[in-house]
Amino acid sequence: MRILLSAFSCAPNFGSEAAVGWNWAVETARLGHDVLTLTETEHRVAIEAALAKGDLPATLRFEFFMPGWLDRLRRAGRKLGLQGLNDHWSHLVWQVLAYRHARKHLATWRVDLVHHITYGGIRHPTLMGRLPIPLVLGPLGGGERAPLALRRGFGWRGWLKDLVRDLHTFLIRFDPITRQACADALVVYVKTEHSRQALPARYRDEVAVRLEIGTHEITERSPRERGQGEPLQLLFAGRFLYWKGMHLGLKALAEVLSRGIEAHLTMLGRGPDERVWRRLVAQLEVGHAVDWIAWVEHREVGAVYRRHDALLFPSLHDSSGNAPLEALAQGLPVVCLDLGGPAVIVDASCGRIVPTTGRNEEAVVQGLADAIEELARSPALCRELGAGARARARSFSWAEQAEWMYADISRRLECGPGGPARNRVPQVPDTQLSG
Repeated sequence: MRILLSAFSCAPNFGSEAAVGWNWAVETARLGHDVLTLTETEHRVAIEAALAKGDLPATLRFEFFMPGWLDRLRRAGRKLGLQGLNDHWSHLVWQVLAYRHARKHLATWRVDLVHHITYGGIRHPTLMGRLPIPLVLGPLGGGERAPLALRRGFGWRGWLKDLVRDLHTFLIRFDPITRQACADALVVYVKTEHSRQALPARYRDEVAVRLEIGTHEITERSPRERGQGEPLQLLFAGRFLYWKGMHLGLKALAEVLSRGIEAHLTMLGRGPDERVWRRLVAQLEVGHAVDWIAWVEHREVGAVYRRHDALLFPSLHDSSGNAPLEALAQGLPVVCLDLGGPAVIVDASCGRIVPTTGRNEEAVVQGLADAIEELARSPALCRELGAGARARARSFSWAEQAEWMYADISRRLECGPGGPARNRVPQVPDTQLSG
């Protein structure tokens, strides 16, 4: 097929949304499709440098589009520190202009299908379904929500942000742009069942649940060998945001230390809640057991993982979970909550999932502490789960993700609009279901 991939965020050697856009573009082209990726200009130099190496499919092309005035406004917003709001509105405007750009050039491009991949959120609509070609949406996320009982540590700003987020999630099902995109789509993919429920009810039966992330490299090197009695080396990796749940993780660390268990936590990342978390560390008197690493090059992240024994990732509404998957690929067990994408990625063979349903903050903190203590007391269990982690990560390869999805898309195209394949949620392999 000739595919127009709408990927506002797309870049090699990056994480998060940029990695999603890049890897879907590359892996779709490796399947033999002609892929024209429509993206903005911020990462043009990095993309062209990657193409110049000559080891990417010849059927992969890029169309860079960003009006100068919009780029200047976006840069001004960043200087004012309005990162989240700035990204949201600039993406929304870009989507409108990108649709007009694509409509203008569609006859020249000669594509059979348009696939909207990034931003991959239900709050980031697209107008690409207005083009006279089939539309594939997603996978999309963002319908997940933090349990009310676990928001006590958010602070008033976090409470307000999540309240607004919940209201927005509810209103999405009535949003005319979202409803039109769902109506136009050949198929909508979402990352979790919660995101499926957030979409307009009349389209939910046509939605398939499938995570969008994958991995390339599964390390064959074992993480560090920890002897009996050595401290358990824990790692948190991600943005320092209130909903990442480290107000729970830090309290769980304090509980473990109070039990006489030797453990140490490295906080890798940065973000607006760093000051809040540092203050909590001081209040809990666990500063001697916590190190902070602000930033490392993306290519060096694997080495950081391998210096640790397990990933602590108590996120409250991640749609997917890049850090848990990266950790599994490096042979690290993961301790997470039964919420969002991490609970889909992790199972009992590679980590511990702490239940949250009907539990208050104290109970969840105790559950996290119990999981950490179990790993700390048994280096052998860590090694066993580490082997399971690598096996689990292999079932989430980028190549497999793209192959599955485009096989499903081809089947739906063969059935035609309104055919039986369009109106049935496909069976998703066990690796994509919650453990």
